[in-house]
Amino acid sequence: MFKHFPVIYFLLTCAVCNANYDFNDPCKKAYQSIVNLQFDAGKTLLENEKKVHPENLIPYYIENYIDFLSLAICEEREKYKTLQSDENNCLAKLEEGDQASPYYRYCLAEVKMQWGFLRLKFGDYLSAAWELNKAFNLLQKNSELFPAFIPNHKGLGVLHAMIGAVPEEYKWITNIIGIRGTIKQGIDELSIVLNVASKQKEYDYLKTESIFLLTFLELNLLNNSDDLNKISALLKDPSFITSPGEKPLVLYATASIALKSGKNDEAIAALQQFNTSSESYFPFFYLDYLTGVAKLNRMDKDAYKYFFRFLINFKGINYIKAAYQKLSWCYLLNDDLQNYKKYNAYVIKQGSTLVDEDKQALSDAKRNETPNVQLLKARLLFDGGYYPQAMTVMLQKKPSDFLKTDKDLLEFTYRLARIHHQSGNIVSAISYYQLTIKNGTDKPYYFAANSALNLGLIYELQGKYSLARTCFTQAMSFKNTEYKNSIELKAKAGLNRIAGK
Repeated sequence: MFKHFPVIYFLLTCAVCNANYDFNDPCKKAYQSIVNLQFDAGKTLLENEKKVHPENLIPYYIENYIDFLSLAICEEREKYKTLQSDENNCLAKLEEGDQASPYYRYCLAEVKMQWGFLRLKFGDYLSAAWELNKAFNLLQKNSELFPAFIPNHKGLGVLHAMIGAVPEEYKWITNIIGIRGTIKQGIDELSIVLNVASKQKEYDYLKTESIFLLTFLELNLLNNSDDLNKISALLKDPSFITSPGEKPLVLYATASIALKSGKNDEAIAALQQFNTSSESYFPFFYLDYLTGVAKLNRMDKDAYKYFFRFLINFKGINYIKAAYQKLSWCYLLNDDLQNYKKYNAYVIKQGSTLVDEDKQALSDAKRNETPNVQLLKARLLFDGGYYPQAMTVMLQKKPSDFLKTDKDLLEFTYRLARIHHQSGNIVSAISYYQLTIKNGTDKPYYFAANSALNLGLIYELQGKYSLARTCFTQAMSFKNTEYKNSIELKAKAGLNRIAGK
């Protein structure tokens, strides 16, 4: 009678393990609601799940996602300090689970990784390194024990990609963490998650999150237009946008790709589908900033309203200086010098300098030079993908008209290079990039460094890998402080792509 006891015992113990970590339909719906920033709806589902299945630990893991997303989006330091105790409570609860389940180490790692990234955002670098090291070790171990467990690839993908792109000034953090990886490795791992989530119902709750993460990494670390086009096509799939306001992170991804691809009108159309003041969603005021940027690129007269809305409502730390700068540009373009000076002065007084856009805004404000309106119009039109209009603006004046300052003359050749590049006039683009590098090597502006980066991209596409390598390396060598981190990240990504070629 005990012949089948080992098999029966194995099945029973597995059932108990799964009961501790049951990612059932209510949990998946809660997860999707929270990823879509519908926190109240997600909380209601989780509280009900706790009552119906008190032994299920998955709700505690998902609850931490609310803390992570809310802090990542709102960036409020006081809220960050208040919520830190939630992490320990969550970890203590999750540690009660069965270590034989693939969700045991996965859930612990996800919580630690999320808080690690939050600590990076708020400047607690040593604590962040410690958290990320623990998360990586847990995911590595889980991957060894459960190699077929698809969610492992999500966290490992993010960590490998981010570590592969860390600028030199932050290398000490990666040395503490002890993680090695490349951007391509991380992208490939996340692509596995998206592919499986698109085909297997068991993991379909990871679809929105994985495509958002892929979009973020592609936009910030890579420069592959083919990959962006593939993601853009997926984002237009009806299974993603079933209702315009349902998925704000997907709308953010859609708009960001459109902006990056020079499809400004598409970006505005996507952004205006979401009401940032809707009570059904956690406030995502950065979308107002992004809308203001897109409308300013198109020279829309109401662009200033979105910067005002962002500045009034957002209580976080990033893009404040950049928003004030762009608000001042709205007035400058309309010949209102008084309000230009008024809001440009706030660039120095308000906000922080953690992101490149804010650093650049502060640098410009301290220089106390009113931008050349012609060059500013060309820049904005170019950013929006309106290349013929940008070229028309540029040709309204001769190069000699920009001899007033070294910066204006250097920007003139740089803008021509960028417009020619995106218009497909590669020979002219190369010529103007080279001229910008020659004249701007010893200048503090970003024009020469970004010209070297773009030359590298051109040569990479042409298969001239030796020249591309030289240009990417050169882009990282400039002493400019403007956009230094983002230029270095993209140059490093380029070197990673062509390694061994």
